[in-house]
Amino acid sequence: MADSPPYQQHRDYLLGRSPELAGLIVDNTQATMRACGTDTMLATDRSLLFQVAEAVQTHRITFQNALTRHIQQAIQEHGQAGNGGLSLNTVVNLDELTLVDEDQAEQEIEVSRTVQLVELSAEWELRELQAFTSTLQGETRLRPQDNPFRPAAYAKALSAAVRELALTPNERQFLLRLSGKVLAEQLKKLYAQACERLRQQGLRPLAYKAAISPRRAPPRSDVNVTQPGALEALLGKLPASVEPATAASGAGVPSDMAANKTSDGSALTFQTLLDSPPRFRQTAPTRTYTPEQVSHLLSRLFAQMHHDQEVQPAVRSMIEQLQPAVMRVAHHDPQILRSDQHPAWRLINQLASYASGYGDADHAELTAFLQFAQARIQQLVPPPGPTMAQLETTLAEMQRFIDTQTQAQLESTPQAIAHMQEADLRLSVRPVLRQQVEQQIGSAKVKPTIQDFLLGPWVDVLTHLMACGSSSEEEIQAMMACVDDLLHSLQRPRTLDEREALRQSLPDLIDRLKRGMAHIDWPMDQQEAILNELMRIHGHHLVAQPKAAKPQEEPTAADLVAQMREDMDADHRCHARSGRHAQLVDTNLGTLPTVPMAYGEDMPHAQQAIPPQTPAEWTESLHKGMWCKLFLQGQWATAHLLWTSSNRQFFMFTSEHAGRMHAMTRRALERLRSEGLATNLEDRSLMQRAVDSLLQDLA
Repeated sequence: MADSPPYQQHRDYLLGRSPELAGLIVDNTQATMRACGTDTMLATDRSLLFQVAEAVQTHRITFQNALTRHIQQAIQEHGQAGNGGLSLNTVVNLDELTLVDEDQAEQEIEVSRTVQLVELSAEWELRELQAFTSTLQGETRLRPQDNPFRPAAYAKALSAAVRELALTPNERQFLLRLSGKVLAEQLKKLYAQACERLRQQGLRPLAYKAAISPRRAPPRSDVNVTQPGALEALLGKLPASVEPATAASGAGVPSDMAANKTSDGSALTFQTLLDSPPRFRQTAPTRTYTPEQVSHLLSRLFAQMHHDQEVQPAVRSMIEQLQPAVMRVAHHDPQILRSDQHPAWRLINQLASYASGYGDADHAELTAFLQFAQARIQQLVPPPGPTMAQLETTLAEMQRFIDTQTQAQLESTPQAIAHMQEADLRLSVRPVLRQQVEQQIGSAKVKPTIQDFLLGPWVDVLTHLMACGSSSEEEIQAMMACVDDLLHSLQRPRTLDEREALRQSLPDLIDRLKRGMAHIDWPMDQQEAILNELMRIHGHHLVAQPKAAKPQEEPTAADLVAQMREDMDADHRCHARSGRHAQLVDTNLGTLPTVPMAYGEDMPHAQQAIPPQTPAEWTESLHKGMWCKLFLQGQWATAHLLWTSSNRQFFMFTSEHAGRMHAMTRRALERLRSEGLATNLEDRSLMQRAVDSLLQDLA
């Protein structure tokens, strides 16, 4: 019923108020800047204030029209996304690859801050408008994404409009900080007026239904399940005695364990389990643990998993089916209490982790995965199994199934992957090629314009030819030889024969230079400028008399010292250029106020006990198949990492919320991470959460 007449009237009403809203935002932003007390501002802020105020005043009409246009466009797009159309988070077109790079990451940060301002200022008005929108659309439950007039649409429009002004990054941030507050105030009024209008029409908002608050994730405990013996140490934290009823309730406990007897009828103690055969090892030798206590610990861990709200209901059912099988494994294999890397725990963690990324229980890929997993679980349940081999085989089969699903998604975007692989190769090849060109230039006396051309555009030419893979080996070698040939052509001939050789070589050299510049579509005006500069130098060499070589003289001690100093200076200049390039590759991104959101670290390696702290370390910890939470276009999306480039400079995600692919550069991910806009879906494995929850209950 999203196209019902009442909803269309409501939508047209708010869309029609876009020009008025844009005008109020611009007017009030200007008034805010005029009201700022310059005597209390820092000198840098005063400078920004004057510059931004002048820019807004000069381009006021342009700013207002752009804001109106972007508001209407954003609302249209949000309406399509909420009704199953194209999503705002679509960042990869199958025909044309668009990367989320650093510049787009900055836009996401700008949008997130503005969204936060609006949600804090107009929380109740927004909630009521969403309820009215659900009523108009005939919904039976509140779905914020069905409201096309949510703050993200306006925040995105404001960011896009501000970017149309000729402002520096600092000036843009300053204007967004002021106009974002104004937007929050105006949307609070607009939302309230829209709700009152609907109320006067006799409509009632969809009632909020009481919802059971999900169980909050337990706080982190001092027990790290990735450490050897961590689970075994829990036995010492359990109560000293276990009631018979509790011990007997351990489903799947072997009879000799339940009776606390060995096969010869003697009392079963922890030491006898160590002797024949070895079953459990205690961390505190002063205490003996009985099989009932081990069974009790596993039962309580499974109970915590069963109540974990982050686990899909179907997965909870499978884990419940696995409980007797794990109990039997514990009877024969003491390793199950020594590491969370035991196949039984890895299987359970993998089930919960992969399914957790799907918010929609009816998702086709999730349904296929659960059906596949259920069939494999059923093979492990019957006694006397499962064996270690069965568990390992099930894990491998499940991983192959996940990889197959991932590959099927990647096959829908072959061009995108090919483009990112090429871009990744460029990033790795370019520094090497630049260093090689620097060595070729060495201490040769070359005009700065020619040197900049060789170290800049011509390195790009060589990088393109090396990375694209479509050029022949002869063409690549010809372009590589251009550097030496060009440097040689810039030296004044010493004989008539050298001058004639230069005359004959120039047409081929200039032709290769033109072909190379065409490969990277270098602007024609810049091509003409560098060719004209070369033509002046070459013309002078061709008409001037050859420069006779000076007789070779034996160098003196002073000459040798001077030559050594020149070589050292040349090396220093080379290192300086390399240093500047390295700084360009790894730019200091600066700092900005962060969105208050806690990170969650999902360890890719079992032995990593300390979670990554820096954005670079977090990005390095990402691995294929994991789930992340990314803030894109004003919305949080649960994204599945499908692919990483060989040099880990590009990442491909897919999102159920967006319905499309997300191609992101490493530096964009790190930028989002530094602002709290990128994190792991699960900060702890299911096993770790169960242990933390158990310890919280015991405390």
